Amino acid sequence: MGVKLLDNTIDPEEILKGTLEAKTIVERPTKMPISIDWPEEIYRTPEALWSVVIGEQEYPLGELSLELMSPSLGGVLQFAIASETDTAELELSLFEESEIPNYRFVAHGDRKIQMRRGERAQPENIADFFYDNPPMIWFSDGSALEGNQYVELKSKYPPYDAAKIQDWDWTGIDIRKESQGEGKLPYSVQARVIRELRTRDYNLIFDDDSRGEAADVVAIRLQGDMAAPSSIDIEFYHCKYSHGDVPGRRIEDLYEVCGQAQKSICWMSSPEKRTDLFTHLLRREARRHEDGASSRCEVGDVETLQTIREMSRLCPVALTICIVQPGLSKANATRDQLELLSVTENHLIETYRLPLVVIASP
Repeated sequence: MGVKLLDNTIDPEEILKGTLEAKTIVERPTKMPISIDWPEEIYRTPEALWSVVIGEQEYPLGELSLELMSPSLGGVLQFAIASETDTAELELSLFEESEIPNYRFVAHGDRKIQMRRGERAQPENIADFFYDNPPMIWFSDGSALEGNQYVELKSKYPPYDAAKIQDWDWTGIDIRKESQGEGKLPYSVQARVIRELRTRDYNLIFDDDSRGEAADVVAIRLQGDMAAPSSIDIEFYHCKYSHGDVPGRRIEDLYEVCGQAQKSICWMSSPEKRTDLFTHLLRREARRHEDGASSRCEVGDVETLQTIREMSRLCPVALTICIVQPGLSKANATRDQLELLSVTENHLIETYRLPLVVIASP
């Protein structure tokens, strides 16, 4: 699986050995894909080392997202490397050659797409890079595909306990409007989350929304003495708009946001990567400032963030993952919805013991 080890805790590989089973495949799984993640090779190193060249333009990795395109139960596995202004489309093809299972990544269009590691390194064709370092595609049942290596769960988890869902009041909010954007739309889902967090005691609340985000909202609290905290507690809020005007029983309301939650584990993969999270936020704030736009800091400032980054080199860092989907009804959640939430919760727990919080409608 390529799941990474968090020091001073459990070994995810040892846990997953008993619950996962891998096989080589030549046809795509008939499961619903919910997310695609950068290769592990990228997460072993600082984010700033990597960039992608699309045509003549080079983009830092921290400004890019790897996204599934029109995911479906039986369709082609297409995905995109996307910035705020450009998109490069690719496809994973599974096939058999001389009775040997194989795979390839195919870039759509005529432009060159290249991956670069380090400023002075020669860029590598993205199809060749992905062949050697396949991105991971996750499916709604907890299975995953890395190249042509398909890993399935040996057993199903019980449904998520609906009693644990937090039901918020969404009066005055357009639950079909996800992001607050530059205009800080007060009736958006993200703005509602930020207003709620402002009533609590956080040292920093950061709007990380846009391509390349760690989460839509990142909230950070220092525990104990500010000069020498006992821990740095981080909360990721992954917000998603509703596919309907009222809360309902739509499983599609949860596919993408559950995928985003599962991808969050990358930031806990090593002590260096945890510190790199704060570097990521600082770079995103600097880029926003360069563009003449408003600050991403909703509470706190850059100086606070810089201080927390330095503290993270010595202080324990804890992460909680929060899914925000007002299109989900706590009272009317379906078994399919609860099973998907269960897969997500267990993925977070079994890798790095990360707690999951689900925020929905009554």
